[in-house]
Amino acid sequence: MGLSIVNIVGVFFAKQNPFKALLSFPVKVIPLLILILFVDYVIHALRLLIVVRSMGYKITFFQAFENIFFNIYFAFVTPMLIGGQPFQIYHLSKIGVSTYDATNIAISRMFVGIVIVFAVDIMFIRQVIGILNGTVGLTFVLLGFLVTFAISLAGFFAFINKRFLFGIFKFVNKITKSQKLKNKEKAALDWIDKMSTSTKTLFLKNYWALLLDFALGLIASLFMPLELKLCIEAISGTSIPLSVIWGILMMLNTIVYYIPTPGSSGGIEGFYQLVFSHLYDNKSAMTGILMHRIITYYLIVFLGTILIWKFAKLREDTNIANASPEKMS
Repeated sequence: MGLSIVNIVGVFFAKQNPFKALLSFPVKVIPLLILILFVDYVIHALRLLIVVRSMGYKITFFQAFENIFFNIYFAFVTPMLIGGQPFQIYHLSKIGVSTYDATNIAISRMFVGIVIVFAVDIMFIRQVIGILNGTVGLTFVLLGFLVTFAISLAGFFAFINKRFLFGIFKFVNKITKSQKLKNKEKAALDWIDKMSTSTKTLFLKNYWALLLDFALGLIASLFMPLELKLCIEAISGTSIPLSVIWGILMMLNTIVYYIPTPGSSGGIEGFYQLVFSHLYDNKSAMTGILMHRIITYYLIVFLGTILIWKFAKLREDTNIANASPEKMS
């Protein structure tokens, strides 16, 4: 799907063969792009480490980095990025974090990410509207912003409402009339209660960890726009302020990443071309976008596929926290 879209963009929009276009990309820029990507992952790993340790679990930086890398990998290889957070919860539980704390951490950090997107959108929305005014790209940017914000807000209030979660479980139990669910009702309700307590602890007692997570996340959100800017402008003679690329990318990603292909492959290339061809010439935009995707998406999928053998059988002898939270002294 992704390669098909790239070829369509190349033939009909950029009037060039995408693979020949890649050969014109300056090789000397590639090490810098890989370095930026690595620093981005390091910051995300540090964010996770801070939040997990605030809940009393002793995990290493390497475990946090591994979690982030494979969280992104599984998101990239599943439609609509649905595989990332289930893996993150699974991995955290395997390295000693209780399932309710792992679920709380994964979902709470997801909402921190949404707040980061919203903050950047608010900062640059007027600038983005001014630049993309009258274009089809602006419609997609604004649609993504509004839809994602509404769904995320509703989801967040559902998540923090214990009675609502109890209601969902009992409703499913009543509809399915599953004896298995009925037998496990007490354990499930107890789990929900523990996760609700975990959420309150994180938001009310350990709020400083979420504030640090937000601050570092805001800094990290600059790296992908910087990568894309460097990729396109390595070919193009046009220079666009990073703030513009930052604002557009954050708003655009709220819809393009939910296209039902693995890692939104194809959709991202197409939508990016649609929007950024208004800022750069078609050929430079296509070449830069394709190189950006190779570094930030296809490279990760390639490396993750090579390393995935680790999770066919998670090592039991890993230096991890105990099954019950090992509190830090």
